[in-house]
Amino acid sequence: MRRPGSGTCAGFTLLEVLVALAVLALSLAAAVRASGAYVGNQAYLQERTLAHWVARNALTEMQLEAQWPGTGTRTDSARMANLDWEWSATISETPDADLRRVEISVWLGDKIEGESLAGLTGFLERR
Repeated sequence: MRRPGSGTCAGFTLLEVLVALAVLALSLAAAVRASGAYVGNQAYLQERTLAHWVARNALTEMQLEAQWPGTGTRTDSARMANLDWEWSATISETPDADLRRVEISVWLGDKIEGESLAGLTGFLERR
């Protein structure tokens, strides 16, 4: 590129090229970091969704049982989406003698510890 009125060629200096490359590197690093966070968040949300389905299935199974449940804690495991899940249900009385309150927590894996991935509260009615 020629500057008007001079006989020399004008172009980008080495410093300008280095600054442009630094800006490009920073923007690409931010894009990679954002897409990595998106993928990690998507996996977490998928696990939470499956855990909620496990909790709903456990509550539905309890609702379909012919026997009226006693109060206390019940734990069991389930398999969904080729993953092993553990759930724990706390069954308690309510002011209505014909209702039981059920609080279900679900964990991924075979150890019930730490914060659960999903929790669900429901009620069972005496038939």
